[in-house]
Amino acid sequence: MAIEVDHKSYRARRALEAELSRMAALVESQLQSAIIAFERRDVGTAESLITNDLRIDEFDRDIETKIMALLVDGPLPEEALREVMTVMKMTGELERVGDLAKNVAKRTLVLSQEAPASPTSGVARMGRASLRQFSDILDAYSTFNLDAAKAVWGGDDELDELYNSVFQEIILAMMEDPSKANACTHLVFIAKNFERVGDHATNIAEAIHFLVTGSPLVEPRPKGDETSTITVAAPKHLNIV
Repeated sequence: MAIEVDHKSYRARRALEAELSRMAALVESQLQSAIIAFERRDVGTAESLITNDLRIDEFDRDIETKIMALLVDGPLPEEALREVMTVMKMTGELERVGDLAKNVAKRTLVLSQEAPASPTSGVARMGRASLRQFSDILDAYSTFNLDAAKAVWGGDDELDELYNSVFQEIILAMMEDPSKANACTHLVFIAKNFERVGDHATNIAEAIHFLVTGSPLVEPRPKGDETSTITVAAPKHLNIV
């Protein structure tokens, strides 16, 4: 009987991982499409992304149900339990990245009705950087590559530094041309969404560390977001007091 239960648990965990992989692929595709829609001011793609997010929510609910069934069936060995806990953690992080991609799409719809603002290229650069980070951490998870996961974890401050720079660029653009304030405000939020993608990639890196080693990653997390304390001086030619 114990052997049958073990086989059942094994099959259930492999099915769980397969569903997580499909969810991860969809979220990665959503993020990539959100960046493209933003760069191209593509209303049709943005609208499709918002609708497709419902599928990510379905994955989230279905995986949660499967995890509950696994846990109810009986106690799991430690390694198996770490697998299940990591899937549960990953699912939450993926769902949040999906929400961030949806938020970018929603703000793209608004920006498509505004005159283009110069900081757009910097924000798009941030988006591509966040996508690279997210793709790298998904690859690290699929291969159980702890070194690759720690590289993503340690590189999050690079995305933060880019965010600091883009944030200041947007504020200056609003000072230069107040008529762009609406567009620039949405750009700030889109840039923040991309910065948050990096945070979720870092969370996944920590989950991978737990999965592989059985212990949490206790080193101080690298963090370089300084936007909460940044003040941007107006250019002298504007004569703003």
